[in-house]
Amino acid sequence: MKVLISTIWKGSAVIQAIKLFSPNKVFFIADEPVEDIRNNSINMIKEIFPNLEYKTVPTKIYDIVGIAKSVMDIIESETGNEIIVHISEGRKTMSLGLLFGAYVKRELVSSAYYITEETNTPIQLPLVKLKLSKQKKGLLQKIDENITSISELAKKLKIKAPTVYVHMKELRDDGFLNKENKLTEIGRIILLNN
Repeated sequence: MKVLISTIWKGSAVIQAIKLFSPNKVFFIADEPVEDIRNNSINMIKEIFPNLEYKTVPTKIYDIVGIAKSVMDIIESETGNEIIVHISEGRKTMSLGLLFGAYVKRELVSSAYYITEETNTPIQLPLVKLKLSKQKKGLLQKIDENITSISELAKKLKIKAPTVYVHMKELRDDGFLNKENKLTEIGRIILLNN
């Protein structure tokens, strides 16, 4: 079975995605409350393709972490199916959340696409494997628990303090921590994956 997870706005790119990928099931990532324009688009798509299974997943428009979590939950619930993500429509934050959720669950996603508005040309996007070492992920978890002392972090993680410094610099350089050593959105997203 093919599953399409898509952002939605006016529906034209989603219609093209459905034509191109022939999914059996479509998940719409839509901000809550679902506005009239999105509702109309979803209803139009359902009329054009009445034999597909549909589900609208309400999210908060600027909650990239929450969107990623919703997408990860969908991907896990559809394990064993071919999963395609589509990010052409809607707000950028929604597209980023969808894409980041797919990155974290990379091994379960077959492809990701953006469809151009001008020519309806599909652009296949890279599926980056978003993964950290056990030590770095453990460091993010401790920082998320508000443990900030280098000596305390070293003690909790059973590693040397210089290693904590190196890992923190790398996590900042890679965008998982900000310059104040607080978790960024992507740092919070990586912690969603057990």
